[in-house]
Amino acid sequence: MKGILVGLGGRARSWVNCSAEKDVEFDAYVEPMEKQKKNFADQYSVPEDRIFSSLSEAIEKSDAQFVMDITPPHIHEAVAMEAFDAGLHVIGEKPLSDDFDAAKRMVAAAKKAGLVHMITQNYRFGGMPRTTHRLLKEGVIGEPEQVLVTFFMSWADSPGSHYVTQPYMLIKDMGVHHFDLLRYVLDRDAESVLAHTWNPSWGWHEGDASHTAIFKMSGGLIATHHALGCAKGHRTTYNGDWHIAGNEGSITWEGSQVFITHGHKTKNEGREEVTLDKPAEDGQKGILTEFISSIHEGRAPECNSEDNLNSLVMTFATVESAEQQKFVDIAPMLG
Repeated sequence: MKGILVGLGGRARSWVNCSAEKDVEFDAYVEPMEKQKKNFADQYSVPEDRIFSSLSEAIEKSDAQFVMDITPPHIHEAVAMEAFDAGLHVIGEKPLSDDFDAAKRMVAAAKKAGLVHMITQNYRFGGMPRTTHRLLKEGVIGEPEQVLVTFFMSWADSPGSHYVTQPYMLIKDMGVHHFDLLRYVLDRDAESVLAHTWNPSWGWHEGDASHTAIFKMSGGLIATHHALGCAKGHRTTYNGDWHIAGNEGSITWEGSQVFITHGHKTKNEGREEVTLDKPAEDGQKGILTEFISSIHEGRAPECNSEDNLNSLVMTFATVESAEQQKFVDIAPMLG
């Protein structure tokens, strides 16, 4: 399949390397900044006449079947709408948008056009979430009722970047990864949230980069997400550390390991490390395969934009709850 790659920053380079290992060819590229164009052309030996300043020009001069959008979130709607108008499928970097109404418009446009629109929630394609999802389906700890996710990281410390200067970026950028993981691993959606945000005295972010968010999920499960984005001591992995509690034990993520623990009047007392399922392809390779396969098979892919609204809304609801200091119901936001 042939695609158009829109946005030639650092993240785009990883997708070029990934596509080289798949049956995918980028037929055209879009980048408005001349310096970025030249750097990319030099690094990947791409003819400069295949790098265009606008998506409309790239569409006109290529026979691509899809667009890969690696632009900043506020540009995603314009890219998607132009692609859908041209009959092209879209795969875009998370978050779907930094404007929830825009995100809903994009979802509606993709459905109306009958085109695939997938968001690159790559965290859920790893061995830890895949394995845990299976274990919960198998009932190894009974019915889960409580989950705690902790995330401690010296995150986004480049002075002047939008991650440092804009408000709530830890929630908006990292949070959507973990909120999507919660939905995938537990196979539940969030119904309401109560959140509080703050900055410790040593923090380098202008917007709050620490928070505790308590979600009521479907089925009555309570999930707490606790994060410190300017950790100077112990740090978790980017997946975070997890404790999933059920009536027959717990599943925990501890660093890069997963454990099942039974105890206190359960059937099988003890603790065991779980050998992780090895996905055929993880991360970006898994995402790209899922996207291409869904087009060939005429089905909605995992992480399709309509489903992803349910992850994205958790970030907007968390911010709203922190600002209003009250529980926020999520269903009305979805409309």
